[in-house]
Amino acid sequence: MTGSIRWAGNKKRIAATLAILLLIVSVLSGCWDLRYLDRLGVVMAVGVDSDPTGKQQLRVTMQTVLAQNAAAGNKLASEGMAVTTFTETGDTMFEAIRKMTRKTSRRLFFSHTRLLIIGEQAARKGVFPLLDLIERNPDIRGDIAVMIARNTTAEQLLQTTTQIDAIPANQMYDTLEINEHALGQEYLVRVQEITRMALQKKQQVAIPSITLEGDEAAGNDEQNLKRIHPTVQPELSTMAVLKEGHLKGFLTAKESRGLSWMLGRVKSTVVKAACPNSEGYFMVEISGSKVNMSAVKPKDGIPVIQIGIKPEGSVKEVMCSDLPVDEEEMLKEIGKLIDQSIEGEIEAVIVKLQKKMQLDTFGWGRLIYMQKPALWRRIDKEWDVVYPKVQHELKIKTRIKDTGVRGNSIVK
Repeated sequence: MTGSIRWAGNKKRIAATLAILLLIVSVLSGCWDLRYLDRLGVVMAVGVDSDPTGKQQLRVTMQTVLAQNAAAGNKLASEGMAVTTFTETGDTMFEAIRKMTRKTSRRLFFSHTRLLIIGEQAARKGVFPLLDLIERNPDIRGDIAVMIARNTTAEQLLQTTTQIDAIPANQMYDTLEINEHALGQEYLVRVQEITRMALQKKQQVAIPSITLEGDEAAGNDEQNLKRIHPTVQPELSTMAVLKEGHLKGFLTAKESRGLSWMLGRVKSTVVKAACPNSEGYFMVEISGSKVNMSAVKPKDGIPVIQIGIKPEGSVKEVMCSDLPVDEEEMLKEIGKLIDQSIEGEIEAVIVKLQKKMQLDTFGWGRLIYMQKPALWRRIDKEWDVVYPKVQHELKIKTRIKDTGVRGNSIVK
């Protein structure tokens, strides 16, 4: 009898506890931070330039989606642009952004921001301070891609209409992503990556640059969208190189891909080589590349960096009159010719960055720190003097997998 009474009491306590828990869950699961879409200005890209008037430090531009025009199936969408921009000045990014509330009835929302474009002049003054707001604010994604505006301004880029994508920020971002996967000349660099390298202080940063092809003045015009070939359009340029967060210059197209080879950022690309026995060229598509760098014992006190690159690819185009690609020995010869082409790109960027600009964008200092800590302790404080003297040994071994669906070329 006593056991039955005790069990009945426990059941009541359990029921009361469950009721309290359900009440708490129902309260906590409510939309306490609910934000209605029609009250938000979704920011797709941020542009930062130096204030041309000199009155303040920065001129900040926001490219914001107009939901009523960008929505699929909206009959009014064809009557207006899918985005608008807001521009303000301030000594900091946060100050300029808050000033924009004088121009918009929407609360700026950064959770979908994909792109940060920094003007050339602002980048020369310093990129790192411009990233603090993004890294510090939990409402802003840290995986935003960063680009440098070359021979134009970030504001002008964000105000240029694009044909392929109604939202210009999406077209610029996707173009960079496709280039990384198809050509390898430029690659995505995100805010988080720049911040990590800045904190490590053992490798300089390279950032892709973008420019405008055509008449800049025609960019902010609906007529630019109604031409088969637009009057102006965004176009990727080359990699920009920084020192301690300050823009120092730009690489050439050849040097940019050389940097991609060195850093293992080539996912796929095409390499051209001259025909060995006749006029013309042939093309090999690289479908993958493995990169290995190691620091070895110094010669005469100077470290040596060994670089091994193993690309893998297929013959995709032959403009040679005498290139028997169905012969195994010829495939080996093709591999050697591709090795030479890749080596030329890599040696060009090493000369530019190590000898001329003296920028450790390759991360050789970090490599020595990780693999040869005792050696790094000896040269750490003199790295700026030691780096230009560092020797390297480069070995490339390309493997040709196949030659497509046919053998010899029809070219005679």
